[in-house]
Amino acid sequence: GEMTPEWKYFSEIETDADLIVSDFADDGFVCLSKVIPEDTIQEWSEWSRDYTLLCFRQLHQHGHTPFPESQRYKSNDEDGAIEYALKCGIKHGFREIVMRSPGRYEISLLHCDEQHHQHPSLMKIEGMLGPLVASLLGEKSIEDLKRCHVSVVTASPGAQDQGWHADGGHVSLDRHLPCHVLNVFIPLVPIDESNGPTELRPGSHYLTRNLAPLMLAARARKTLRKPTSPLVASQGVLIFDYRTLHRGRANRSEAARPILVLTYSKKWYTDVCNFPKRSFVVHSTNETNGTK
Repeated sequence: GEMTPEWKYFSEIETDADLIVSDFADDGFVCLSKVIPEDTIQEWSEWSRDYTLLCFRQLHQHGHTPFPESQRYKSNDEDGAIEYALKCGIKHGFREIVMRSPGRYEISLLHCDEQHHQHPSLMKIEGMLGPLVASLLGEKSIEDLKRCHVSVVTASPGAQDQGWHADGGHVSLDRHLPCHVLNVFIPLVPIDESNGPTELRPGSHYLTRNLAPLMLAARARKTLRKPTSPLVASQGVLIFDYRTLHRGRANRSEAARPILVLTYSKKWYTDVCNFPKRSFVVHSTNETNGTK
């Protein structure tokens, strides 16, 4: 039969705290099940859908995109070819939104109050996950951490597999140090094989400080571990070390797959800037709005 996966889902954050911390150190990630209240997921899910639509309308209104949606299907040429409103990468993006790879968007929630669209409170989520996240980063409480970023990463229907990557580098290049920055992924819709789970390579946070030689050595020693795609259930959470190799899988479903991403680090850490400085809001000098 099927081999049991090397990772397991923890549902008792307090009881399993020590196990979770040691698994996270070994694997570079950990999965939690049924930890976020249903109504919190619902509230975030509805909010992020509305805010995403608003962002694409705004991009178009300010003259950055050819149409007010995120993508269109080209009818005439190749069948099912998708045309995206934005081009890929930071240099084509804005501080509010960047298309990371075709059909995969990251929307920063640090600027949504400027759009008069304040996101739901993080108090409930941080109340539940705070103590655990702090201990994964070797601190006593969430007050001792920095919340570097809050965003929603959405894979739209048709988005392909992403390339393997780590979100950030190592502090020391000659020895492995404990985690200094991590991502908390909270899926806002149930994740299955078809809508794009996050695939990770367990233990790869030990290899990424010098990837090619360390990966070759691990292969030779037969210690290289196989990639895995945990299907994080509704109300579940995936937490991974910034240095862990991962990628978003293709979304072959009919619906978008949004994930709330919270990034926490030790206080001294300055996050790599994954968003450009420019805003999609064009502040015109002559306020002649609505005179079309």
